[in-house]
Amino acid sequence: MALIVKNPPISEPVSLTEAKNYLRITDSDDDALINSLVTAIRQKAETWTRRLLITQSWTLWLDSVPDGPMLSIPRSPLQSVTHIKSYDSANTVTTFDSNKYLVDDASTPGRIGLNEGYTWPNALRKMNALEIEFVAGFGDESSVPEPIKQGILQWVKLLFANKSKLYEPDESTSGLLELNRLLIPPAVMALWEPYRVFKI
Repeated sequence: MALIVKNPPISEPVSLTEAKNYLRITDSDDDALINSLVTAIRQKAETWTRRLLITQSWTLWLDSVPDGPMLSIPRSPLQSVTHIKSYDSANTVTTFDSNKYLVDDASTPGRIGLNEGYTWPNALRKMNALEIEFVAGFGDESSVPEPIKQGILQWVKLLFANKSKLYEPDESTSGLLELNRLLIPPAVMALWEPYRVFKI
């Protein structure tokens, strides 16, 4: 299986202005750094939760068709399926008729199910035999759940704190180095945990 982004999100769930307001920064000296931190943390959030935040399109490649009539899409929330294509042993591509399957975008993860009386294509090549292009994400930045956005902002602050001394005098900075060595800071993980989709 391979997952490849086709059209990345056109915006981030947290804007530069939101991040700078949260960090209490007014100048533009660190704009590029802040933007890169937001992007990196958003990508981490998507990988860890298995949810895409802003609408984007991806291609899922499978070496073989599913054993049963149902196929799960490994990124949520699923919005739509653009197409399903199969490749035979001669590398000839065929588009699988959309009348043959139903897209379940209400479930988490989203699913594709064969309609009654239909089967998956056969006599396919051994690698990357099935190509599924899909669109997923919560929508635009206003649709991203607030706890996910707050987690991004908190992690940006942690990564930025040593540089700009953002924490107030009564806030502890002694554990910043240890926090930034963790896979995900505990406070951020607590915010993201309810949105995590466990491996299918």
